[in-house]
Amino acid sequence: MSGETVDLDAAGRRLFDDLAEESDSYSLTVLIVEAARTKDRLDKLDLLLRGDIDTWAVLVHDLRTEDYELKINSAAAEARQLASVLRQLLSEIRRQKGDAGGSDDDDDLDGL
Repeated sequence: MSGETVDLDAAGRRLFDDLAEESDSYSLTVLIVEAARTKDRLDKLDLLLRGDIDTWAVLVHDLRTEDYELKINSAAAEARQLASVLRQLLSEIRRQKGDAGGSDDDDDLDGL
């Protein structure tokens, strides 16, 4: 599986290009592709959630009690779940690449 054969949007492509290396195993490449696809899905959900409120929420009036209830569809919940999945995928990718810290400011004295 090469990066060119994977259909990704701009953000997913950037993530894939940032993480993928020619020397990556197939299983690691699959994780990277899935992380990139998850990023694209998160971006699409974000567009939906930032759009017209009618696309993701509805105000319901209960005539019996005269109460109002705001009901939010599953897009918000799905976005939260996908964000969690993306964190887990990126963590596993870093683990497999041997970058446990993931920090650019590693302290050379940490092991002493």
